[in-house]
Amino acid sequence: MTEKAEDRFRAVSPPPRLTQEIANQIEQLIINDELHVGDALPAERDLAAKLNVSRNVLREAISMLAQKGLLQIRRGAGTFVTRPSSEFLRDTVALFIRFNRSALLDLVEARRCIEVEIAGLAAEKADAEAVALLGQHTAVMAKSPRNVAKYVDADVAFHETLAQAAGNQILSLLLSSIRGAMRENMRILLRKDPSVTETSVKHHRRLADAVRTGDVQAARTIMLEHLDDVVKRLRGLAEERSASPKRLPEAR
Repeated sequence: MTEKAEDRFRAVSPPPRLTQEIANQIEQLIINDELHVGDALPAERDLAAKLNVSRNVLREAISMLAQKGLLQIRRGAGTFVTRPSSEFLRDTVALFIRFNRSALLDLVEARRCIEVEIAGLAAEKADAEAVALLGQHTAVMAKSPRNVAKYVDADVAFHETLAQAAGNQILSLLLSSIRGAMRENMRILLRKDPSVTETSVKHHRRLADAVRTGDVQAARTIMLEHLDDVVKRLRGLAEERSASPKRLPEAR
C-alpha cells in the first residue's frame, strides 16, 4: 500500500458483536478493492489502536476472515489479503451433508442444475488433453468396481475434468464447493448398492464419447440420465431405511 494503511480504517464504538463489525469493515475494504490481494494489514498494535479495540478482539475478527479465505496469517510476517477459494464453502456443504442425510437428494438436484450445463459446455470447448483425461478416469473406474476409495477418486476426477473443460470459472467453483459432499454421496451408494458401478461406468463412457465428438445435446442428455439414476437409487435407499422395523429395547 502506498498511502498510510491506518487511514483506511475508522474507530468503532464497543457495541454488541464488536468482532463482527470489525470483520465486516475489513471485508468491505477488500470487496471495494481498497485492499488488494497481497496487501498486508497494518501491524496488529497499530490497527487495534486505530479501531479503538483490544488486540484480542482484532485477532478474533482476523481469524473470522481467515476462515473465509479473505486473509492469510503468516507467522512472523503479518496478515495479508488473499484470494478466496472454494474450500470454505466446500467444507460447509460437506458438514451439512454429514449431519443431514436427507440432504443427499437435494445435493443431486443441485448437481443436475450445475453439471448438465457443465457437460454441454465441455462438449463444446474440451481440448484433446481433457478428452484424454476423461478416458483415463473412466478406465480407472471400470477397473476398480470393488475398490471404493479408488473408484470414488476417479469418479470425482472425471467430473472435475469436465468442469475445467467447460471453461466457466463460476461453474467450476460451484462444483468444487460440493466435491466433498459428492464423495460422501458416492460412498453411501457404493456401500449400499455396489451394482451402481456398472451403470455409472456406462454413463461416464458415453459422456466421454459425447465430449470427444463435440455432441453438446448428447452430453447434456447423458449427464441428466446419470444423475436421474443416482436420484432413483438414493430414493430407494431412503425408502428401505424408512421401511426397516425399529428394534424394540430388550426387556430387563
